[in-house]
Amino acid sequence: MISRLGLQRSSLTDFPGVLACVLFTVGCDFRCPWCHNPELVEPGAGDPGLVPVGEALGFLDERKRVLSGAVLSGGEPCLHPDLPRLADAVRRRGLKVKLDTNGSFPDALAEVRADYVAIDVKARAADYPRLAPLVPDAAARVARSLAWLRSSGAPFEVRVTAAPGFVDPDTAASLADFLEAGDEVVLQRFRPLRTLDPAWRSVEPHGDAALAEILAALKARSPKARHRGG
Repeated sequence: MISRLGLQRSSLTDFPGVLACVLFTVGCDFRCPWCHNPELVEPGAGDPGLVPVGEALGFLDERKRVLSGAVLSGGEPCLHPDLPRLADAVRRRGLKVKLDTNGSFPDALAEVRADYVAIDVKARAADYPRLAPLVPDAAARVARSLAWLRSSGAPFEVRVTAAPGFVDPDTAASLADFLEAGDEVVLQRFRPLRTLDPAWRSVEPHGDAALAEILAALKARSPKARHRGG
């Protein structure tokens, strides 16, 4: 049961073309060492600043004439069986719903009925056991989620974070096996800010040349792939 949420009151960057707030759920079935929301993944990693669900929905009531949407993020929001009810509560307030997901709950996508989905492809299939040791079929689940999104007609983007050791110039072509030609793919630079594994705070991000190689490998599979951010 989702009882408390993190709340970012406004964002112009999380939901393309939409002024939105972000609602963060607690908990995740993955353990990506570079995760930048560690307080939502591991108890004791920091104060997540949660508010009761009723308070978050009350904020939407107050701001629904200004906001156009809400992002359901985490953690992994699809970990929670009652996420569809939260999505419905957002829609009843006249707001669009965006879902951020790691793709490990393909059956939840149809239930949430998001207006836009951002799904992460984190590594090539062979490396998913390192990121999700408790989800032995994680790569297959991500592939199923992508297949459902393509068949649904719902707008979505595939996010790839260039995390050194997982997304590198020599592994990007294998990672691209998840992709298809029509996918909207966004490559993001890894930033060593807050990370789940403290050691990753000193990991050097890929430079521009390596990012260009990774992007070229993604574009060979998905020509619309692009780089977002600096």
